[in-house]
Amino acid sequence: MTESQILVLAGGAVLLGVLGAFHMSGLRLIGWCTPRRQDHPHLSVIATFWSLGLLHLAEIALGALMLWLLLLIPGTGSLGTAAEPTPADYLYVAGSSFVTLGYAQVNAHGAIRLLIMLLSLGGFMVLTWSATFIYSMWGEIFREES
Repeated sequence: MTESQILVLAGGAVLLGVLGAFHMSGLRLIGWCTPRRQDHPHLSVIATFWSLGLLHLAEIALGALMLWLLLLIPGTGSLGTAAEPTPADYLYVAGSSFVTLGYAQVNAHGAIRLLIMLLSLGGFMVLTWSATFIYSMWGEIFREES
């Protein structure tokens, strides 16, 4: 492996760790802030749904930030855009990698592809974590209403 590949993998590993800690903290905050389930069961599910959306957008922004930081380092690769990538390009690549396991209309070239791979893994992990969280909440509400 080259130095740039090792650097990108290390950055991706840091990103995975940050995503896990950030997501766990976000879930705890969402659980604490949502309306009481017993008093407003449907409102709590809707509030949780929107809060998870905001949490995932923040996580995508973290991925875009890591992508931008690593691409500042010469030799780590590039995005297949015609011009210099804009913040919107970084968000697009990070978001599409996060939610579609790396399928995007912008191709990454070089070592940065390893970050895209790890961002896809992290996105899959936290999205399924969120799905389990809201499914469990809905199950508790459903059992309480029955």
